[in-house]
Amino acid sequence: MDALRHELRAAYASLDATVTQYLVSEGFGDATANHFSQCFSANVGTGKLHRGLATLYIGKQLAKNEVSEEQSKQLSVLAWLVEMLGAHYLILDDIMDDSTTRRGEPCWYRQPQIGLMAINDACILKSTIFFLLKTFFRQHPAYTNMVDLFVDNGLHTELGQLCDLAAAREPDIANFTMEQYWAIVKDKSSYSISGPVTLALEYWQLATPKNLRQTRDFSVALGEYFQVNDDYVDVFGDYAVTGKHGTDIQDNKCTWFIIEALSRANDAQRRRLLDGYGKKDASRVDEVKQVFAELGLQQAFRAYEEQQRAKIEGIIAAVDESEGLKRDVFHALFDGFRKGRQF
Repeated sequence: MDALRHELRAAYASLDATVTQYLVSEGFGDATANHFSQCFSANVGTGKLHRGLATLYIGKQLAKNEVSEEQSKQLSVLAWLVEMLGAHYLILDDIMDDSTTRRGEPCWYRQPQIGLMAINDACILKSTIFFLLKTFFRQHPAYTNMVDLFVDNGLHTELGQLCDLAAAREPDIANFTMEQYWAIVKDKSSYSISGPVTLALEYWQLATPKNLRQTRDFSVALGEYFQVNDDYVDVFGDYAVTGKHGTDIQDNKCTWFIIEALSRANDAQRRRLLDGYGKKDASRVDEVKQVFAELGLQQAFRAYEEQQRAKIEGIIAAVDESEGLKRDVFHALFDGFRKGRQF
């Protein structure tokens, strides 16, 4: 994937220059242009590029003919727009979760001289997506559909986040249900997975109802797999590897682990969970993790992981390629995630 990464990096400087030149042409001073570049670099340019690489890879895989240099550049732009949407939500998510670190560094809103100005920075990143779509794709036959895709994916992600935050305000975690959890996941996670595939389908004008339905089915299943893995990392992940301190227990989040724990706990363990979950005190967090260990939740997670893997592989095997969608695209996404979200 080094070649794809190189392509993305080559397009990065061009996008930064396009936006900063626009800002200058609109009469904004160097301070504003420099701030955008700093925000763009810290939140978009330094990421692992998983979704961007996926977008570029899928775009090339779905091409019917050899991809031209111009088409490669356009696909790279779309890849960065996907990264920008993700960065927009990570900035806001860190603020809402009161997180401290992201990728081993202080979160953007915790950077010196940034603070809650990060909220506006996140909004600028999202608005810049539509500016760049207009700049590079206004003449593309699928321009309107691509705009709609970013709007729809954004709305569903935000609604999923709303449900997630609303659930965290539940005073009695015994009311959490697995049905509620999967409903949150469907919007919060699956749209970020379907986005790269659907964007490539739109670019090549292969977004038929059948291809979109198959992409949605796969994305929901992988989104479930992704979110439960994310819940696992939040509780059991190694900071040296993740670069992020987990906060789900302290934040009273509706997660696979707390719902599973409540379904397995005896009365004494249930009381310990009810007493400790949603509390900021480190000793309470440790107590909840201890109950998780007593209930064998790491082993339960491995069992779920295997069951969901089989389900996803079944969906991939059943893909109908007659309208241009390729099974290999879903294989690459799934294999990449299982290897650490690499493509």
